[in-house]
Amino acid sequence: MNSIFRDLLCGMCWRAPWSRLFGSRMPTVLMYHGIPRECGQPGVDAATFERHIIFLKEHFEFIAPEDMVRKRGRLARPRILLTFDDGFGNNAEVAAPILRTHGVPAVFFVCSGPARHGRLLWFAYLRVLTRWFQGDSLTCLGRDWDMTPAGRSRTIRALRDHLETLRPHPGAIYRQIEEHLPDPASFAPPEKVADHFAGMTARQVADLSRDPLFTIGAHTVDHPYLSLCDAQECRRQLLDNKTWIEDVTGRPCEVLAYPLGDYDRQVLTCCRELGFRIGYAVIPQLRAEPELEIPRMGVYRPSLEILGVKATYGNVMRQMHLGFG
Repeated sequence: MNSIFRDLLCGMCWRAPWSRLFGSRMPTVLMYHGIPRECGQPGVDAATFERHIIFLKEHFEFIAPEDMVRKRGRLARPRILLTFDDGFGNNAEVAAPILRTHGVPAVFFVCSGPARHGRLLWFAYLRVLTRWFQGDSLTCLGRDWDMTPAGRSRTIRALRDHLETLRPHPGAIYRQIEEHLPDPASFAPPEKVADHFAGMTARQVADLSRDPLFTIGAHTVDHPYLSLCDAQECRRQLLDNKTWIEDVTGRPCEVLAYPLGDYDRQVLTCCRELGFRIGYAVIPQLRAEPELEIPRMGVYRPSLEILGVKATYGNVMRQMHLGFG
């Protein structure tokens, strides 16, 4: 049934004025991640991202986060809030200049681990391994892994599954990567890794925070599944990240996005205790605290038509637990 509703929404002409009657009157929150200078594969790179901004500016209304509570008129243009997860350096180096050129506000959710420790986030490491590892076999964890073109994606899935079972989470994942998997410097082009996956520096975060267009939000230290962390680690991931952002920016940090869209009641309780007022999810999991479970639609592909559908019907689709590309 969900697929029928999804196809129905996607078939509606989002460009027609009457389509606004079917979209949510609350703003749609779009979620981007890294914006590298060049993708080299289907995705959102610098040139694609600027096309998205020009397109969205033509058909929608951009808002700042403080305008989220205001509903649009029934026939008014749908309203959009842009968010960026993970805190990749390319958000500051590539995305932010484009946003400034077009006067578009945005929220950047930043993981502090890469800035403080200089290492890649664990899932980013797996993407580097997928994209740039040289050779048809990888020896680690006591076995040989198939890294041929035909078997590589299956191997990476198996490695990810293995890493996610390790406890304590996420510390054991980083230990496993550092002790048993190859250093990216031994196989990946450093300029490519930097363009795609390096984290923002403290100076970049501070510079963004001084721009009135931009808001800096929390995204944990190490990008764990928060529901897999014990209570002490969950609090540490959130509090250390919040404190670091406040120290770097000189401003309160009261908004966050849950890594991987993952949270549970323990996480929401911890967020309230730490003073977070607003939480951005992907698909709301509990639907218990709307201000801490704001839905978002991810943008992963160049297609302007898909982007138009998401921007128009995103909240409706999220209420139905629908995904779309």
